[in-house]
Amino acid sequence: MIGAALLLQVAAAMPLLEQGRFSDARMPLEKACAAREANGCYLLGRTLYTLDQYEAALRVLTPLAATDRDPWRVQDALGSVYEALRRPAEAERAFVQAVSGNRDRTADPRYHLGRFLIREGRPTEAVAILTPAVEKFPRHELAHFELGRALYQTGRFAEAEIQLSRAPSLEEARRLLDKLKRQGPR
Repeated sequence: MIGAALLLQVAAAMPLLEQGRFSDARMPLEKACAAREANGCYLLGRTLYTLDQYEAALRVLTPLAATDRDPWRVQDALGSVYEALRRPAEAERAFVQAVSGNRDRTADPRYHLGRFLIREGRPTEAVAILTPAVEKFPRHELAHFELGRALYQTGRFAEAEIQLSRAPSLEEARRLLDKLKRQGPR
């Protein structure tokens, strides 16, 4: 019976999370996490991150890295938290662990690591991380956008244009693509 009640806490939080009502989702997730329901703890950590409560997110997510059913997702979340806390060495380590543990089952860990590398001024490394993501997940527009940005920053404009054109629903991609076209051929 207790297990069912915990699942109900997580289930009650899901529509709130989907609606972007993170503050409202926090209480049921805290109850589920306090009772050691792992998915409740993971979702609570992500929620705290979204609410800009980075230290609290770190306290929730760190113990999960060793116990979660998919530790790569916790490492991915920790990478975002460390980045927000301006702890780049720890962020990079967590993102790299997420990519390794995920084994390209999803594009998100590579996307997050690539975006981090671009923000750190390392676009050449980002190209190497993002290229396999867009090859395996050709509909992941955010990965195409970040790869396009990295290629643009490394002066590979024709390749950047191709990648940016594969993210048509992203305003940022359209703006950078327009900028490339205004600059003309190189």
